[in-house]
Amino acid sequence: MRPVILTFGEIIWDVYPDARHIGGAAFNFASHAAKCGAESILVSAVGNDELGDAAVEYAEKFGVGTSMIKRTKEPTGQCLVTLDEKKIPSFTVLQNAAYDNISISDGDVEKIRKTRPTALYFGTLIQRSLSSRRALKALTENVDFTGIVCDINLRKGCYNEQSARFCFEKATVLKLSDEEEPTLRAMGLYSSDDRPENILRAISASFPNIKVILLTCGERGAYAYAAGGKPIYAPAKKIVPVSSVGAGDSFIAAFTVSYLCGEPIETALEKAVALSAYVVSNSDAVPPYDDGFFAR
Repeated sequence: MRPVILTFGEIIWDVYPDARHIGGAAFNFASHAAKCGAESILVSAVGNDELGDAAVEYAEKFGVGTSMIKRTKEPTGQCLVTLDEKKIPSFTVLQNAAYDNISISDGDVEKIRKTRPTALYFGTLIQRSLSSRRALKALTENVDFTGIVCDINLRKGCYNEQSARFCFEKATVLKLSDEEEPTLRAMGLYSSDDRPENILRAISASFPNIKVILLTCGERGAYAYAAGGKPIYAPAKKIVPVSSVGAGDSFIAAFTVSYLCGEPIETALEKAVALSAYVVSNSDAVPPYDDGFFAR
């Protein structure tokens, strides 16, 4: 059965010194979820500007439902991106963007309920403003979701212990990276040493609501852990890296769609690793690929 995934979050243009690309973790996730076979609906906001028009066009091009993307007086989100010699990105996210001002009315809640969503996705960045934080809280309290997928994206100045804890407390599927993990541990969310297997078990013990935890380790592969089971490891694919922008978003999207379709966690993890490797080997966060990608 085709899952219906509601994504709540940011639409951001990644602006490089010589180019701009549509992005934002939520936008990327929603786009990859659609390309992986889900019915994908994005709840967000853009400005009444050219970037907003282009963002909606891209979403529709990628197969994402755009009826819940609102327009605000604030400008469409932008993030300044630089890449180091290893192609690892650094981000400067501009403040008071359209997505910081998402609103959810009673009519919106009813409209969302009628879609019978299977899962809700969100992260930490979208919680940085009071308006969008309230809208997210309204969704989690007034719409029933079979699962809630949270991807920890710690962008400088765009997260705190409260936003991270909200993800941990609401998620049934949680993704974090080995780069972010020490910061989360330092917040006191759980207690562990540095071994991936122990980190996964510690999070599971502290947050029994989480059914599956995903830990990505870059070129060292990724882990998946289902509560009460054993950690599953998948090695990274050997590729020539171009840019890691969007890799984590594609990883969690591929895993989520596979998992919600009832495939084994091992299969979902393999698909996640394969798609994220493909994204890293491309310059775009949502590069072209067809429905037969995972059959290769």
